[in-house]
Amino acid sequence: MNDLQSLRQVGVALDTLRCRGIILAHLQCSIPEIFEPVAKDGSRFRCTENWVKEFLYGHLSWSFRRATRAAQKTPPNVDQILLDQFLRLSLTIRDCAIFDAAFIVNIDQTNIVYQPSNTSTFETTGSKQVSVIGQEEKRAFTVVNGISARGHALPLQLIYEGKTSRSLPSKSTLQYKEATELKFKISYSSTHTYWSTFSLMCEYVNDILVPYWEEQKALLDAPADQECVLHLDVWSVHRSIQFRMWLDMTYPWIKYRFVPGGCTGVGQPCDVDIQRPFKLAVKQTQHADIVNESLARLTHDSSASLIRLDTTIGTLRDRSLQWVVNGYHAINKPELVKQVCFSFTCIVES
Repeated sequence: MNDLQSLRQVGVALDTLRCRGIILAHLQCSIPEIFEPVAKDGSRFRCTENWVKEFLYGHLSWSFRRATRAAQKTPPNVDQILLDQFLRLSLTIRDCAIFDAAFIVNIDQTNIVYQPSNTSTFETTGSKQVSVIGQEEKRAFTVVNGISARGHALPLQLIYEGKTSRSLPSKSTLQYKEATELKFKISYSSTHTYWSTFSLMCEYVNDILVPYWEEQKALLDAPADQECVLHLDVWSVHRSIQFRMWLDMTYPWIKYRFVPGGCTGVGQPCDVDIQRPFKLAVKQTQHADIVNESLARLTHDSSASLIRLDTTIGTLRDRSLQWVVNGYHAINKPELVKQVCFSFTCIVES
């Protein structure tokens, strides 16, 4: 408890993930036998998130102070809009003579925060002032996911904020080697943000999307100009004249179709069922990092009065590769992707 109280006194934000990691490390180091006894129902003590919340409230009178925001609103006629989208895609698939589901790809961008819940923390219940270090910052990077209706998860594109290669994870790490073997594209944004840009979208198409389709065309003995469908949301860069003209001139056989505005959460396969298991795997790996680092510090000095975790951007950036590698393995399952793209597959087969 002293570790947690000391961290809060200096303004460090403590969410359930971090508190659980520190508590778990202490238990494994000091009383590892607590995980061995078996209860009458056959269960064992697992230090769950619910237990952590009850422990913090019962011993420290801490509760979680969370910011709120309005949920995205879908159009009132969302059912009709999604039906229209389905019919437009059906017409495109028919007119383009798309005979295999591999020629339909949906992509989506999401950001991964290095330190989740920076603006929320456990604090004494009833506190009127809750100070948090770095409350104004949101250090993150962007991941571009892509899936085909055939059941394939395309390699990821990772975009880090910065203007030189020094903004990228270190090439000397084992995680970098594995990411390279999985054909991930690791890029810096060349801007002051971590979001994709026109040039990075062109890079994704050139280095990930087109090579995938060329490989599938060769396997299926399809002509080089076999038309394919790129399904993406109506983000400003995607629907910009610059990007659409570049696609039309460079790859006229790519037919792009947009998810209707306000319907991403219900009409985009990647957003509906792919991002959730991906981000869950990322969260679990982040938690493992906290536990492992806490254990390493306690093992080195069991009398340490305060565990200070390394939150420097260089360390977190290097670790981020393992987060996304594990996330990719969580979604790179044909049965999962096919289930997500079921409606597309039905159109092609019919």
